[in-house]
Order: sequence, then C-alpha cells, then structure tokens
Amino acid sequence: MKLVRYRKPSLATLLGVTAAKRRVKRQAGISQVQAWIKPSRVKQRAKYRLGLYSPAVRAVRQTSKGKVPGSLGFFTKLK
Repeated sequence: MKLVRYRKPSLATLLGVTAAKRRVKRQAGISQVQAWIKPSRVKQRAKYRLGLYSPAVRAVRQTSKGKVPGSLGFFTKLK
C-alpha cells in the first residue's frame, strides 16, 4: 500500500475483508453470473448490439449535448 494516498482506506480494506470477499466471489463464479443477469449489464449489452456505442453514434450524442470534436479528436464545449 502506498504511503501517501488520496483517500484514507476503510477499516475493511485494512483488515483484508474486502480482498477476502472478492476472492470468494471469484472462486464461486458469482461475477460471471451477475454479468448476464444484472439489469444494468443486460441494458448495456442490448445497447452494444444495437450499435449505440459505435463511433458515429457517439459523435452524434456528443454534438447533441453541445460538444463538438476538436482538431485532435477531443470534444470541446460550445460556448
């Protein structure tokens, strides 16, 4: 663990509880199941299959929010 940190670690992290819980979940394969049944992941997978994350659609979404692509491909805010 780093000496200088941005945030103070929680007590569970210091005691190793978080790492133990993650290890058990990985071994049980719970995260693999959750990736298929969690509502947010189901929506994300549907959007991906529809092509809503393609570069063209992403650019349209950004310009509708008032951001236009700059010279290096970064989006800059319209004033």
